[in-house]
This record gives sequence, C-alpha cells and structure tokens, in this order.
Amino acid sequence: MNKISKKYLKMSEVYCIFSSPWKNVLDFSENALVDMYHYETFGEKMKHPNANGFYVGKQWMDVMIVMWREDIKKSLLTKHELYEDGSFPRWWLDKVLV
Repeated sequence: MNKISKKYLKMSEVYCIFSSPWKNVLDFSENALVDMYHYETFGEKMKHPNANGFYVGKQWMDVMIVMWREDIKKSLLTKHELYEDGSFPRWWLDKVLV
C-alpha cells in the first residue's frame, strides 16, 4: 500500500465536505481513501466508486465549482459569500476561485 501524501489527505477532507449529506450511506473508511488515492494518483480502477464517499465528494465538488463559476459570472453569487459561509477551507477557495 502506498503512503498517502499530506497534500492528498488535506484534499480528501474537502471531498468529505461535498459528500457529507450522504455520510450515513457512503464509505469513508481508510480502504475507501486508499482506493480513491490509487484511482486519482495511478489511474487504478476503483472497487465500488458509487459507494466511496471520497469519490462521490469529488464528483459533487467538480459540479459545484462549475455552478459557482457560472453563478459568479452572472452575478448571482459572490466569492465573498463562499468565504463567509465557513463551510469550505480558505486555502481551497483561494485555489478554485481564481
């Protein structure tokens, strides 16, 4: 088993934010984390992607970023609102709201 980098562990916490509504039905185990890490890092096939909380979180994160960017462009949402919400790490918002 490969050691998961600190940078990836930090990002996996963001994935968890986006899949938190389903925390009772998705798998957030260490095995699920390793499976997701291997999928993203080495392109390995996942065993059960639709049950993996990290995978589901990444999918919803990607969707939300696209929606936020569209809404910001249309002046329906401001970057300030996302920062003030407090749900998302500032370092991550700085990265995706460029």
